[in-house]
Amino acid sequence: MHEINDIRQLRNILAQDQIRIKALELRNEELTDFIENAAIPLHWVDKHGNVIWANQAELDALGYTREEYIGAPIATFHADQYAISEILSRLENNETLTNYQARLKCKDGSIKHVLISSNVRRSNGEFVHTRCFTRDISQIVLEQERMSELIGRLGESEARLRMATDIVESSFDAIISKKLDHTITSWNKSAEKLFGYTAEEMIGRSSLLLVPQEVMEQEKEMYMRLERGERIDHFETKRTTKENQVLDVSMTLSPIIDIAGNITGISKIIRDITERKLDQRRKDDFVAMVSHELKTPLTSILSYIQMLHVKAKRSGDDFGIQTLARTEAQTKRMTQMINDFLDIARLDDARIRLVKTEFELEPLIREVIAEIQVVYTGHPILLDACPGIKVYADRGKIGQVFTNLISNAIKYSPAGSDILISCALEDEKVEVAVTDHGLGISKENQEKLFERFYRVEDDRTRNISGFGIGLYLVSEILRYHEAAIHVKSELNQGSTFSFTMGIL
Repeated sequence: MHEINDIRQLRNILAQDQIRIKALELRNEELTDFIENAAIPLHWVDKHGNVIWANQAELDALGYTREEYIGAPIATFHADQYAISEILSRLENNETLTNYQARLKCKDGSIKHVLISSNVRRSNGEFVHTRCFTRDISQIVLEQERMSELIGRLGESEARLRMATDIVESSFDAIISKKLDHTITSWNKSAEKLFGYTAEEMIGRSSLLLVPQEVMEQEKEMYMRLERGERIDHFETKRTTKENQVLDVSMTLSPIIDIAGNITGISKIIRDITERKLDQRRKDDFVAMVSHELKTPLTSILSYIQMLHVKAKRSGDDFGIQTLARTEAQTKRMTQMINDFLDIARLDDARIRLVKTEFELEPLIREVIAEIQVVYTGHPILLDACPGIKVYADRGKIGQVFTNLISNAIKYSPAGSDILISCALEDEKVEVAVTDHGLGISKENQEKLFERFYRVEDDRTRNISGFGIGLYLVSEILRYHEAAIHVKSELNQGSTFSFTMGIL
């Protein structure tokens, strides 16, 4: 009976052991599955530094197959050899590593930034294998690098901003910025000196406070150009100080554009040119006075020459007739030069007046050619006829335009070369061109050619006389006629000067 009870007890014990064994097997299976398929990369490295096990997350993270990874030295997969040497050394010394930052090489050649946490499983004090947990922080590192770069750029931008601020504050020119509604947003120390207002007095107020009534329309036109995104360089106008003194100023204006491309304001660099204007006015007054004084004796000389010319004709003195004709032409040329100087003075004072009438272009051009060829006989002047073309303009002033253009063409052309004057009709307008085969003009000089007193200075032109006012006057006279002068030229090939006018 006792034996039967013992057998039953043994069977119960065996049944319970089987239940516990199955539970342990299930638990082991679950743990194995948990580790093998965990989302965190895990691996073991033996005491020789070789990978002896890795879960799927580790393989997926680096892109290797199990065959490529298991059995390989762990150092193979580290981008920095000093890092893996330190990791293995510290683990051998029984240290526990927490969040050790390292770089691992992926199969595709890319680098992953990771944090490694690891310790060592030992048996009887002997190194069995490491237990390594790897966390991918590549995205965090990239974000940190971007942040560092942005901070660096921000530092550079702040340094540049400080430098720009220092430049603005120390500039000899007044530098002002304003919103599109004219509200002033910045005002440097030179602006304080120039206008007499402090920054505290002007920031937040309208810049129109500085604009005299006489140039208010001009200000509106500039504002419209700036709204279109144009930049305006060295524009000469007037501004009023706190003491109601009117200054002559030169302004450079630029639209302020935000990162989205919208115009949010306007910056102005303003230079006081009052003294320069006064000096120029004194020079112009002197030139005008001298020119007026010269006109009287020249008028008398011209009258005497004309009287002698008549007398020579009556006596049949051919030599006298030719000589006096040339003398008369040169005297008229000198008179025209004086008139040019006077016209410059009138232009500066805005006193030039146009007397517009209807007239035909061709007779005027032929008159100018006839007068010029009395003096310059070495250049054929060809006219591509402009028959019947009528314009409404100041005949005398347009005559000055042709005189200057043809005289210039002759001066800068080799002896014997011809000068061509041509007309072309298009859309109720006529384009008139004067073409020579002379020295030609460089691109650099073409940009400055119509500035007052500008002359091309080089070895080819050094011995050619002139004051640099002819083309400036041509440009200004045409501007008063709402036309513009244009030039096309190549060095040693010649030049063509042209302008367009409306026809009747």
